[in-house]
Amino acid sequence: MKRGETVRIEYIRPGKYMHVYEEDFLSLDEPCLRTHKVLPEDVSVALGNALVSQGLVAAGERVGIIDKTYFFREPFNLLEFRRADGSLLGYYSDIGEPVVQLSEGEFQMTDLFLDVWLFPDGRLLELDWDEFEEAVNGRVITPAQAELARETMRRIVDETAKGIYPFRYT
Repeated sequence: MKRGETVRIEYIRPGKYMHVYEEDFLSLDEPCLRTHKVLPEDVSVALGNALVSQGLVAAGERVGIIDKTYFFREPFNLLEFRRADGSLLGYYSDIGEPVVQLSEGEFQMTDLFLDVWLFPDGRLLELDWDEFEEAVNGRVITPAQAELARETMRRIVDETAKGIYPFRYT
């Protein structure tokens, strides 16, 4: 693949939906796939409003760019939310099964409901424990997947405190 070509990411939220993201290809190597997306105005506004409603960014902020890293051996991804000028709004990770390559330019990730948001000042928020517990209780994810999600959350919290996450992965 060449830089700037489009890749497709099938993003599965068990028991809920499968969404297909089309993103600009940056690089692919053994540890990860990196993509880039400049958001259209309507998506930028909607995403900014969603982040404001969750208390993740200040009122009026918009996400102009998302740089994503999908790992083949790590149980999370790493998204860098940026303003249109490239300045950082925050880091976000979906905890899930490592991404798999389906074919040339097509990949798949299964989300395990837990997420984290890291503010530029280093504060970390653990997100979506309620959805995770619903998925566990409803047997939407397996006990092994649930343990992987819990373990990964503990690891990210620990690595953040030690200054490892997200910098080791960017």
